Amino acid sequence: MLPPSVTLRPQPLLTDTDLLLYNLIRLAVEDHYLVFARVPLWSVVSVEGDGKVRLQVLRQIALKQLDFVLVHPGTKVAEQVVLLEDGFPPQPHEVSRRQDIQSVLQAAGITLTILKPQTSYTVLQLAQLLGVSEDE
Repeated sequence: MLPPSVTLRPQPLLTDTDLLLYNLIRLAVEDHYLVFARVPLWSVVSVEGDGKVRLQVLRQIALKQLDFVLVHPGTKVAEQVVLLEDGFPPQPHEVSRRQDIQSVLQAAGITLTILKPQTSYTVLQLAQLLGVSEDE
């Protein structure tokens, strides 16, 4: 299957910063959502339509990856997506990626929240940003 000259090794799924944010998000939403990391965009939406158009949309979203997905434990449907925006200002390819993801999520009725990994968040702040705080 693999050419002899190719070597595969496991690699970390999350950076240290991503893992910290993952744990904070998990604590903030633990009574409301399941949290998944590094999820392909195509796996959270159902693309329905005629053959060619459907394939075109699937190709457009095929390699797009979501940083964190919040899934309702009862319906098992993604209700919110968290994207991390590293650079300021964001690079043109990051802006394009975010716009593509944003339009797909909006069409599917999935909420998008953008976080800056270099910002320090508390569990309460994240709960408020993600709409699960007790105050609401």
